[in-house]
Amino acid sequence: MRDDLLEKIELLRLQMVKTGLEYGLDHPDVLAYSKMIDELHNELMELDFTLAKTGRKKKPYRFYILENTANFA
Repeated sequence: MRDDLLEKIELLRLQMVKTGLEYGLDHPDVLAYSKMIDELHNELMELDFTLAKTGRKKKPYRFYILENTANFA
């Protein structure tokens, strides 16, 4: 679940940057991507809070990007 959220955030971030470079940072699509990223980030923070509250440790993560996919190790 956590890895899925992280991957979605990273892929949306890449698309947002690409769109921002092409159309400008104030384009509605860029703002929509930013909003989606914010919502996913809020979900991630909620999940991390729940894991901390239950005493379960979240696993550390690293990610690397190959072309249009984000991979987590």
